[in-house]
Amino acid sequence: MSSAADDIGTGVAQALEEYGFPTSFAQQRLWFLDQLEGTGAAYHVRLPVRLSGELDIPVLEQALNRVVARHEALRTRIVCEDGEPRQRIASELRLPLRVHAAARNEDIASQAARLASEPFDLARGPLLRADLIRESPTRHLLLLVAHHAISDAWSSGVLFRDLAEFYSAAVESRPARLPDLPVQYADYAVWQREWLQGDELERQLGFWTQQLAGAPPLLPLPTERPRPRRQTFNGARWLLTLDAELSSALRDFARRERCTLFMLLLAAFKQLLARYSGQQDIVVGTPVAGRSRSELEHLVGLFANTLALRSRCEPGEPFREFLQRLRGDVLQAFAHQELPFEKLVEALQPPRDLACSPIFQVMFILQNTPWQADAMAGLEIAPGELGSLDAAKFDLTLSVSDFDGRLYCHFEYNRDLFDAATIERFADAWRALLQGLLAQPECSADALPLAVSARGRAACHGPELALPDVSLSDWLRQQCAAHAGGPVFEFGDASLTASEVVARAEQLAGALRAAGACSNVPVAVCLDRGLALPVALLGIAFSDAAWLPLDPEYPPARIDAMLSDSGAALLVTDSPQRFAGFDGTVLVIDAHGRLQSQRAGARTPGPIDSAQPLAYLIYTSGSTGQPKGVCIPQRALINFLLSMQREPGLARGERLLAVTTVAFDIAYLELLLPLCAGGTTVIAPASAVNDPLALAGLLDTAAIDVLQATPSTWRLLLAADWPGRAGLRMLSGGEPLDPALAAALQPRGAELWNLYGPTETTIWSSCGRVRDPAQGVGAGRAIANTRLVVCDAQGRPLPPGVPGELCIAGPALACGYVGDPQATAERFV
Repeated sequence: MSSAADDIGTGVAQALEEYGFPTSFAQQRLWFLDQLEGTGAAYHVRLPVRLSGELDIPVLEQALNRVVARHEALRTRIVCEDGEPRQRIASELRLPLRVHAAARNEDIASQAARLASEPFDLARGPLLRADLIRESPTRHLLLLVAHHAISDAWSSGVLFRDLAEFYSAAVESRPARLPDLPVQYADYAVWQREWLQGDELERQLGFWTQQLAGAPPLLPLPTERPRPRRQTFNGARWLLTLDAELSSALRDFARRERCTLFMLLLAAFKQLLARYSGQQDIVVGTPVAGRSRSELEHLVGLFANTLALRSRCEPGEPFREFLQRLRGDVLQAFAHQELPFEKLVEALQPPRDLACSPIFQVMFILQNTPWQADAMAGLEIAPGELGSLDAAKFDLTLSVSDFDGRLYCHFEYNRDLFDAATIERFADAWRALLQGLLAQPECSADALPLAVSARGRAACHGPELALPDVSLSDWLRQQCAAHAGGPVFEFGDASLTASEVVARAEQLAGALRAAGACSNVPVAVCLDRGLALPVALLGIAFSDAAWLPLDPEYPPARIDAMLSDSGAALLVTDSPQRFAGFDGTVLVIDAHGRLQSQRAGARTPGPIDSAQPLAYLIYTSGSTGQPKGVCIPQRALINFLLSMQREPGLARGERLLAVTTVAFDIAYLELLLPLCAGGTTVIAPASAVNDPLALAGLLDTAAIDVLQATPSTWRLLLAADWPGRAGLRMLSGGEPLDPALAAALQPRGAELWNLYGPTETTIWSSCGRVRDPAQGVGAGRAIANTRLVVCDAQGRPLPPGVPGELCIAGPALACGYVGDPQATAERFV
């Protein structure tokens, strides 16, 4: 017996002689992994056992060494000879039993986990370690830890059974009653290499290469962080216990469907992975004992093999049919389980990627190894517990054990990819899916609910913000009255104060009302860039009508189609000659927003059918089909502007550069937010908008504090060697902001914000400051009074990370599409 302070090698007698043998294929792969990546504790096989009663520690150590003498694998180390791994087996080896007092500063399970994580040296050995933690004179925790190169889960049962028998025999002064071992592990390794040649190898390879031909190399589960460039094995665990009622129902269902519990749980797990990844072609690894020959059943060694089980999770397929299809695939795979996984990797030659394991990255295990609490003389035996383990072989492993009527689901995950909260939600979704398929086995798995509680939903609620109970016209007048006396709009050398804007807008509003403008009447506005734009928008708002923006650069046919579809009979423009054929009323204003003339039309303006007062009607780009006229209510615009004042924020006196066409709704942030916040909008001329060098210069000469632009515009600035501007707040939206672009922009200003939102939810629905582009660029959080929820095709909330449809709720929602009740009913629920 050795003390806790002994080095792992202390007390190990040098072998009188050693024998060399080839490694098995599995040992060879583990050796390569250890040499290449250093797997840490990921490939440790652990067996904690609680011993209660009067323990004879010297006898236990003696029994331990009789087990070591019985099994050559426990006296084996893996060395490198001529660049290849070889087994070196010691003829004799004494293994110390390390005895520890229970630690005062940690619980027993944590102390055991720390001991279990101590590394092995494959070349030096020994590759088995035995620790005994003394809690009291009659309470101990025995911890047996072996490297996977010499052991597997089945071997743990064999190891403890032999240990228990040798101990009991010594205490009871009788011979040990154990079966003879006709072969040792080295014999198996030699036989395996000889047997897997020629016809048998071709038969096995033929099946597996056909099964896995064209399989996706990676299962793209959503992760918190980008995958490291080299695979890591930093792991953690999460335990989900299924209650006895659900566990029993699952066993009964499997029996009725003439399949095993393994098949049922694997089928459900694959469907869950398909839902989370958005991929229908799913490959999952699973271990098999690899002991088809009876002479191997009582032997310690690495016999376990790994099978790569592939299934297609077809959308709409009833789960019961999928289960039967998977049952056949599993039976076929088990009939070809002798091919070592290492030979399969060698034959398939998947693309070499140091960031992940080949062929599959997710494993499923149903623990059915024959370990049991064998009797030990004078002792009560029970499974022991380990604290949180810090190792994971794969991205995710689900290991299910059946004990005392309940199913215990252990989720082992790579914590460089996932957070504990994510795995907890994944486990909740797993339970919800199991409950759903039992209730509706004829339903397709992709239609079953995953989230059963608010905690498990992919939802984001924006901060609550009280909205004023006033019309948009009155609210905008209040904002203008509160604005400081300086310019609120600038264009070139010209500028307008708030009072000047109000005076001209009121003049226009009076003319519009006289021409028939009132609540929900669309008023088209088609103006060149300049001071007339904000005056026109405010004038239309002051008349209580809804503006309809038209870009002067649009083809005439598109403008005509928008006027016709909207039913607009009022138009504000600075180019009346363009609308000679328009049969509505045309109001002409000059470049400074002053009303110049009016041409009466034949048509009488009519309102849009809407349950709420509208701020504007704007047409989508039509990139996904026919352009649609979106009706935005006044309350939605007020909510948006108040939310943007808070985040990303605009301070009194700050200057924002407007570069967006008025036909793109993000222009209203540029034209109206500074007015509401006490700042100034500098309207960029068309020449600067289309010239990145001129735009870069304008940022400095106009002393700009905030610039909102699409990623395309930001790229143009970078391509023009824009050095950035100190203190600039950069807002990006309208297109995806990729991490590379974000990383290039971030040092060129004070802050970088990513904004997202469809036209139908009033400009931006979420915003988030980009702090570390290397960790990805998210959409941020919901703006004020807005809820973002990811739902499935049936409109049910999904857990975070599961691909689905983003549903947006709150006062920012549009009233629908003008003149298209069918599309409105489909999109607004």
